[in-house]
Amino acid sequence: DQEEIIQALNDLPATGGEIVILDGTYNITASINIPKDNVSLRGNGNATILKRMYNSTYTYSGPTAMGLITLYEKSGCKIQGLQIDGNRASYTNNSNCGIYLYSSNNNTVTGNTCTDNNNCGIYLYSSNNNTVTGNTCTDNNNYGIYLYSSSSNNTVTDNTCTDNSNCGICLYSSSSNNTVTGNTCTDNSNCGIRLYSSSSNNTITGNTCNNNSYGIFLKSSSDNTIT
Repeated sequence: DQEEIIQALNDLPATGGEIVILDGTYNITASINIPKDNVSLRGNGNATILKRMYNSTYTYSGPTAMGLITLYEKSGCKIQGLQIDGNRASYTNNSNCGIYLYSSNNNTVTGNTCTDNNNCGIYLYSSNNNTVTGNTCTDNNNYGIYLYSSSSNNTVTDNTCTDNSNCGICLYSSSSNNTVTGNTCTDNSNCGIRLYSSSSNNTITGNTCNNNSYGIFLKSSSDNTIT
């Protein structure tokens, strides 16, 4: 079912535009790579289900890119109102993520549900100045929301991250100057919120972290504000 979605994205003008995916369950057999800047890909919340029917590889773009939806070096895009079903029982590669941003800045990921992925619900890699808000990331086999490799100056707010096998929200490897506020991170096997490996100068405020092995965990990270 991704072929018509990808064709519609490719048919947008160079200046971008919006694609709306109607209600229904869509069997996705290759990554949906957003092909240009300033594109909005929008569904109708949990009525629009994108179901994984393939395994990803550790690649940043192309048909087996890590995200069922992938942004590679893109900006000004919005991914909104989609339910991404990772179908982990059938597709077990550790690279399988829901939404994946690689070296992509100034984008918005909002109002999505990312569940049952074998890696992360939402993964930002070397991506800055993005807004991740109002998403639900549950029952993923690693992190609900993961900022990695100098992903900085992002806003992560009002998300719900529960029942993930590692942490609800993780900032790792020099992911600094982020704002993490108003999130609910409960019943995760490891940490509610984790800052690790020189992730510094972050503001972590107004979050709720219940029934995790650790509520908020800092390691080798300095000058953060936790309130």
